[in-house]
Amino acid sequence: MLTQLLPDQISHFWDIIKYAIEQSLPPITHEHPDKMNRILSSLISGKAQCWASYNKSEKEIKFEGIVVTRFLYDDVSNTKNLLIYCLYGYQGVNKSSWLHGLRALTKYASANGCKKIIAYTDIPYIINIAQQLNGATSYTFLTFDIDKIDNKINGLEE
Repeated sequence: MLTQLLPDQISHFWDIIKYAIEQSLPPITHEHPDKMNRILSSLISGKAQCWASYNKSEKEIKFEGIVVTRFLYDDVSNTKNLLIYCLYGYQGVNKSSWLHGLRALTKYASANGCKKIIAYTDIPYIINIAQQLNGATSYTFLTFDIDKIDNKINGLEE
């Protein structure tokens, strides 16, 4: 079951959540000494949402996965989407669990006026699920490191 965590739950389970985020940060992030504190602040303030998939027994809660989402607005087209900022499974997560989680995120996105759920991944299993659901998986995500690109551009011009 995928459940959106409340701020006090995020604080209580931060070590577990932090590990998942560190393992699955998107390629748009940059090293910054305060990066994880900023992410925590965004989660607690509601700028981003933290979701947990877990199994609960009488003795313990065992996390299966963590998803961090946020609303992404495209001002040019006036479109609101739900971005899966990062996604992490602590162990092998079965397809049924992934699909159940996606269904929950779809309901949440729809209830909040989103047109699409968007994400980036290089994990073949997730790409395969997206393709089975007729998701667009044909784009290539490009990043250019500002601090390193100038010399490389000069080398290509020669």
